[in-house]
Amino acid sequence: MAKFTIIFTIIFSNIVFGNKIDNLKTTKDVIEFVKTVHPEYGIIRDKNFKYGIFDIKSIDSTYSQLKCREIFKINEIKNWEKIDINNDGLTDLIFISHFYGYTQNVIIDEGKNGFKLIRNIINFDECEYVKPIKVQDKNELRIRKVNLPFDFDDDIEKYIKIDTLTYKYDSFIELNNKVIIDNEIKSIEFKTNLCFGICPVYKLTINKNGQAEFIGIELTNFKGKSIKQLNQKNVDKIFNMLNYIEVKKFNDYYEVNYTDAPTVTLDIFFENGTVKKIKDYGLNGTYGLSALYSKLKELAEKTKWE
Repeated sequence: MAKFTIIFTIIFSNIVFGNKIDNLKTTKDVIEFVKTVHPEYGIIRDKNFKYGIFDIKSIDSTYSQLKCREIFKINEIKNWEKIDINNDGLTDLIFISHFYGYTQNVIIDEGKNGFKLIRNIINFDECEYVKPIKVQDKNELRIRKVNLPFDFDDDIEKYIKIDTLTYKYDSFIELNNKVIIDNEIKSIEFKTNLCFGICPVYKLTINKNGQAEFIGIELTNFKGKSIKQLNQKNVDKIFNMLNYIEVKKFNDYYEVNYTDAPTVTLDIFFENGTVKKIKDYGLNGTYGLSALYSKLKELAEKTKWE
């Protein structure tokens, strides 16, 4: 009897956890669910100021706000949809929200009642858009991305890129269907700079064997030099990710088209003695690079250096 009770409890728990997104039926359901995942969306700072109030508007309303309606047909726009976007058997959620502007976002069901919100995949106001597609029987995201440099001209079309994103290494990055080549990376060096705001300044060096050196310079919890042995599994994930995104092929410089953004420098040292240097003003060079920066920043800023 006890064994039956345990089995029943496990099955029932999986059903409850697995159905949170599956059970969403209306836009109102979706709004309330998203607020439970990200409570900040439920905060109303000023009821008379609707610019900062989270909402998922109707398809007609969203479509009417597009600056480039000639690019999309209204039947291509979905204000929310359910799909297993990372192909793990659990249903995820893609939605267009209005919260200080229109953006497209994803909530990943990580199992056991855990959900991960990935915000602002694109800027819907700039006619960017993502939608699920099938690639070799797997769900991926087709993206229409507008990469405007700082000194862009009026010919927006030449800055548009159509790409495919996959959910890998806990992030959406550019899909790579080719055979992954081991570039024999020896170490990486990640440096941040001051910005208009609160931006910690430090240098983080990680060897492939997991040894890391952190130098805290400004606005860091630890100032000075510290050496630690990092979790090898986490280090391997970063080095494997560098191979997957084909970091050797990236540009040497990237920039966003606005001021006061932070800048990072990434130096990658290979076993053959060569070095790949990337400077990124705005930390938005590619989706793969942005995901990499997030992982490196987390290691640098959350590790207890001493």
